[in-house]
Amino acid sequence: MTKKTFIAIEAVLFIACHNGSKPVRSNDICTYMNLTLRYLEQILQKLVQHNILKGVRGPKGGYLLANDRRKMMLSDIYAATRELENKDNISSSNINTHIISSIENDAVQAFEDYLNTISIADLCTKTKELDILPCGSKSNTDFTI
Repeated sequence: MTKKTFIAIEAVLFIACHNGSKPVRSNDICTYMNLTLRYLEQILQKLVQHNILKGVRGPKGGYLLANDRRKMMLSDIYAATRELENKDNISSSNINTHIISSIENDAVQAFEDYLNTISIADLCTKTKELDILPCGSKSNTDFTI
């Protein structure tokens, strides 16, 4: 996974742990994650485009989960952020095209299958169990939006 995928998962988890109807401001996420707003916004916008987050405009705006956290899988976030990856010029040799790319595709599919077994609700539960909820979050056991 890329750095942007890790950031995306953490940002979605941060929003999910706030568990309310009020949008979470991107500045609050940046402060918690020690990121610049410019860097984070490109990731958050990609998550909005993929219907993972919902952006709310205005002075009390921010981001909300677009769906129930029990139905939001890590594979959804991974798929959205793969579009942000920098693709280097990869060799188009026969070895790469017929052997290495095939291995990579199989590995990516296995990884995506695994991520499809983990929901944001699972991670919220884990943060509560480990008592590592983000500052200011108010979690309860009801994971509906």
